[in-house]
Amino acid sequence: MNSNTQIETLSLSFESLKQCYKNDVFTAVDVVNEIFRRINTRGEDGVWTFVLKQSEVLQRAKDLMDMDAASLPLYGIPFCVKDNIHIEGYPTTASCPSIAFIPEKTALVVKRLMDAGAILVGKNTMDQFATGLVGVRSPEHPVNLFDPAYIPGGSSSGSAVAVSAGLVSFALGSDTGGSGRIPAALNNIVGVKPTPGVLSTDGMVYANRSFDCMPIFALSCNDAKAVFEQGLTEDVSDPFLSNFTALPEGQDKPFSKQIIGIPAPKYLEFFGDANAQKCFENAVSKMKSLGATVVDVDYSIFLEAGRMLFDGPLLAERLSSIEPFLKDDSNDIHLSVRAIVEKAKQYSAVDLCHEYYRITELQALARMLFENIDFMMVPTAPTIYSIAEVKANPVKLNTNMGYYTYFANILNLSVVAVPSEIRADGLPFGVCFVGTAKSDFSLMVLGQKWQQSNDLYLGHHAGLIN
Repeated sequence: MNSNTQIETLSLSFESLKQCYKNDVFTAVDVVNEIFRRINTRGEDGVWTFVLKQSEVLQRAKDLMDMDAASLPLYGIPFCVKDNIHIEGYPTTASCPSIAFIPEKTALVVKRLMDAGAILVGKNTMDQFATGLVGVRSPEHPVNLFDPAYIPGGSSSGSAVAVSAGLVSFALGSDTGGSGRIPAALNNIVGVKPTPGVLSTDGMVYANRSFDCMPIFALSCNDAKAVFEQGLTEDVSDPFLSNFTALPEGQDKPFSKQIIGIPAPKYLEFFGDANAQKCFENAVSKMKSLGATVVDVDYSIFLEAGRMLFDGPLLAERLSSIEPFLKDDSNDIHLSVRAIVEKAKQYSAVDLCHEYYRITELQALARMLFENIDFMMVPTAPTIYSIAEVKANPVKLNTNMGYYTYFANILNLSVVAVPSEIRADGLPFGVCFVGTAKSDFSLMVLGQKWQQSNDLYLGHHAGLIN
């Protein structure tokens, strides 16, 4: 067996682990022990709501070592899940400890990943009830790995930080308006937000069930793609699994044959953040240098759709998910979460009908727009705020964070968030590639090519060798 020093610098990228297992450098047991060493070294970092007992995870690794690794696509790959995703026998809290309950079955996608050989490590902190993009709307929360004064992004905060910090290889989150993309950008990792209805959301506490997705956080698009492929299922137990059938394979078109849309200048918004603005300008220049044709698009469709998510009748869905918990004033529900969700009471059923009619119209307009471009590229986040700034102005600044993300699920679009560069102030910056429904695999191919074109380390780095 190799020295502790060697394994302490091991990246948990899929390629690193597969090579270790193939060449008998480290075993799955070695990797699990190293993961727990890293978790224990970090101490109370706000990443976890629940970590499985080390003995349980080690037994899982030992069981895998008795199986045929070649038959298990995710053999020995450690992962974690956001704490609104159910694991049979373990508590679900949605980062609100007072509502904790033990689900009777494991989420469908999680079961498929474990059947493929993945090793579950634990459950992650989140903005309570997946209501937020900042990552600090919970009793305990992680901080940004690049500067602890800044937000980690949410609502899938712990999931993204766990991947970036090298505690797991990948993580599952949830995404209604950007929760699988904003934390990816703020932690220098990949976030794949599926087309709604492609990956099952069966087995989770919903925010807006009609639009919720289960995103994948990973170090690379190739790693995320491997998870995505194993998570796909035609199981009829999830009635919202509407877009699974006939999911096309990814098209590997050269950049020179791509037409990439970006928001027209009047729509670009960075809320005074010159660093973010410069980084996006660099990304556009980079895309042009790779040979792509970059064109301006009318972003008003996307802004209108985005505003519906947290400022209108659609809040009724969010209220329907957590209303039983709101009735008890003793619950430790974050004040911002309560205030946002209870706004739903001011709208009528008629209001909701009109909203859905307009959504159908906007979806049609978006499809027409995408007839003239291959994909759209936007900043993942327009800026990044300090924790102090967000706590002083929680609602407004949270809304600002969703400027480039809120619209995607409402418009039935697929998105891949990828790192782009490290800002002048040392914080990460990322972009999103946005495509039509079921363009998931093509976006992951594009995202991987983008990653390969950028000389950028993966995750937080932290001395790990990728």
